[in-house]
Amino acid sequence: MGYYMTQRDAIFNIKAEDVEKALAAIKKLADPEKMKLSASGGGIVNGKPVIHYSWVTNNEFLEANTLQDAIIAWRWNIGLDRETGDVCEIFFEGEKLGDDEALFKALAPYVEDGSYIEMSGEEGALWRWEFNNGEVEEKFATVRWD
Repeated sequence: MGYYMTQRDAIFNIKAEDVEKALAAIKKLADPEKMKLSASGGGIVNGKPVIHYSWVTNNEFLEANTLQDAIIAWRWNIGLDRETGDVCEIFFEGEKLGDDEALFKALAPYVEDGSYIEMSGEEGALWRWEFNNGEVEEKFATVRWD
């Protein structure tokens, strides 16, 4: 991979009642039947073969007790609404693009429609991960000067 990126903007929401389901979905990413492809190969955890994701230590998200801990293992962080327990923010804490799309595909069924994460990368690249109808779609921006 090796593509540097920074977060520009985001609207990202997961209802409190879906937080545990989202955590379980992230943990399933270590199941080779759920995710056959990875740029980084694989390994063995508890005697089972698992996928290895770029910049991620699988044991960290497999052993996470909270959604926040699991997301931190992927170099992201979240903010929680103190009153409701809803996820109301997401922040990128890494430097390079990894297998982030795999994380967002797992979370997508629990992310509220209209959520997005906007990023910028090398050579002026701009893109978003947009969440709607339980899915995530990566969209690239075109900058045009009139």
